[in-house]
Amino acid sequence: MMKSLLILALFASSTAFAQVEQELDSFGGNEALYMKAKALNPEVESDVVQNRFSQRTNRFELAPEFSGVFGGDAYNRTTNAGINVHYHINPSWSVGVKYNYAFNNLTPEGQSMVDKASKAAAENPKDPNYLFPQVIYPKSETLALVNWYPVVGKLSFGKLGVAHFDTYLLAGYGNIELSNNTTSEATLGVGMGFWINKNLTTRLEYRAQQYKAEYYDKTQDMLTGVGSVQMGWML
Repeated sequence: MMKSLLILALFASSTAFAQVEQELDSFGGNEALYMKAKALNPEVESDVVQNRFSQRTNRFELAPEFSGVFGGDAYNRTTNAGINVHYHINPSWSVGVKYNYAFNNLTPEGQSMVDKASKAAAENPKDPNYLFPQVIYPKSETLALVNWYPVVGKLSFGKLGVAHFDTYLLAGYGNIELSNNTTSEATLGVGMGFWINKNLTTRLEYRAQQYKAEYYDKTQDMLTGVGSVQMGWML
């Protein structure tokens, strides 16, 4: 008799543990618990956060990107348009590649120096007293990436719905094509992705990148920041 009661108690305990574990894994998406809570206090407005609806194991994601660059050559300002391709190994890890094409404009200071040099060249073409500044600007970059997604969660916006989100860390290495040569580049960054539906996501990302720029009289280490917005589509 005692043995039968012990077996029954162990079975009940394992069943209860499995139910609790399922509730934790589903981020609190149990409809029955919601109805019980609603019945106990109907005046309190409650929302149910549903189970995660996007599976990210052995899947590809395409993510066009627009970004702005902070730092770099003092006389140049850069924005990028590009695309990311991510292969999601599982919900926690992905690998991929990033390609960006750069659009460059002179800063007000750089434009002023170019105007002075143009005027000096027009006044004395053989021996101008003011020279054009050397401006090193990026043309494109190609990077291999590793992303780690340590935190996943959901945000309830009441009647507007529920937003699924991830936070992630990234590391990358590749090449950057500059105006006068091509050199290696390394990058580290952080980001947050919001899932709009099963396939569509929006990423907000910031990364630091490092490379060397070769000027006429020096080699300069460039440490720049890149802030980007991406729209991803899960295949």
